[in-house]
Amino acid sequence: MPLRHFAVAIATLTFFSAARAEVHLPSGFAVEVVAGPELVNEPMDLTFAPDGSAWVTGRAGDLWRVDAVARTTHRVGRVDTDLSGDRGLHGVALHPDFPRTPHVFLSYHATNHSATQYRARIARWTVRGDGTKAALDPASEKSLLEWDGDQAGQHVGGGLLAHPTEKVLYVTTGENNQNAKLRQYCDDPENKAQSLRDLRGKVVRMGFDGSTPADNPFAKTPDAQGLVYTRGHRQAWALTYDAPTGFILLAENGGDLADDFDEVNRIVSGANYGWPKVFGDGWSTFSRTNRVDGFTSPWFQYKRNTGASCTGAVIYRPPTAGDGYPAKYHGALFYADFARKSVRSAPVNPGTGKAGESEPFLQGLTAGPLALRLGPDGALYFITHGGAPKASTNDTLARIVWKR
Repeated sequence: MPLRHFAVAIATLTFFSAARAEVHLPSGFAVEVVAGPELVNEPMDLTFAPDGSAWVTGRAGDLWRVDAVARTTHRVGRVDTDLSGDRGLHGVALHPDFPRTPHVFLSYHATNHSATQYRARIARWTVRGDGTKAALDPASEKSLLEWDGDQAGQHVGGGLLAHPTEKVLYVTTGENNQNAKLRQYCDDPENKAQSLRDLRGKVVRMGFDGSTPADNPFAKTPDAQGLVYTRGHRQAWALTYDAPTGFILLAENGGDLADDFDEVNRIVSGANYGWPKVFGDGWSTFSRTNRVDGFTSPWFQYKRNTGASCTGAVIYRPPTAGDGYPAKYHGALFYADFARKSVRSAPVNPGTGKAGESEPFLQGLTAGPLALRLGPDGALYFITHGGAPKASTNDTLARIVWKR
């Protein structure tokens, strides 16, 4: 597969300089663009390789390797994907032993499946070569998991986490309901998010070969999908792993009403996070007043008010070499909101492991942030996406750096 190698153009640096009067950060911080719209189109997700490079997916099917130091980008490969609605290529994860085990995992939607249904696919590919010569072997794709969804439905999920110590792959799936049919969906005893027979509205846990781990909570439950790890999710978007605490955090979009909440959920084996029966801290979805027992409350939540879309959550840890961000932010939660075009921070109590009140960090972006990740250089990286299913001049990979 031929590779395209680009150098960052001067125009790339104008994205944030043109909007500098609107972008607000605490004193001493700055935003730097690593790759602009001429290098990454419709970016969706990113992960980091051991050599420090960022691997970025594009909704239209491209996978890029971005060198954040040299500010260069090349296309590693491309997958054919369904681009209807909000579908396409989404999640990316590298095998924990990469590049010794040269596998990359991708979450995307198969093409030409059905006029009424889409097919979601989790696939493993082999990478040949390294550095700027890295490329997907087009003959190496192995489908690990597939499931069907309604074309008319929303919320497809697609986040991936290759757990570095458990050596398993976590996958998020959306509940695929139509927002306008929430009452009907909630009253259905077989609604997809609650049913153990359905993979939608879940966090799924599988071996790197697609197998069902024996310690999965429902692996031996009759009539259940053994890959299900947690249930009761609406639009389960992005997963991150925090090594010091062992926390797996899920950024999740909540309901559409002003008093609904967006959530950061701590993923625990077998837990039920309540959707569509409850929202936030156990409140009944339709009565709005009655508490409902038996569900796991969010680890952190915030009210939607005029709109919200939580798309990334990470606990900040300074790099092994250097101090990283100021001590105030060490061990703090950072979360990205696509609708609000912002990133906020909240302290985390090391004794209780709970997050406190949040405060503004990055505000005034011209496009919403996706895929908030902690880079090996101690900077927070994020993607900005134009917000429509097409390429945009606001498509970038950027990072927040501490200047002093």
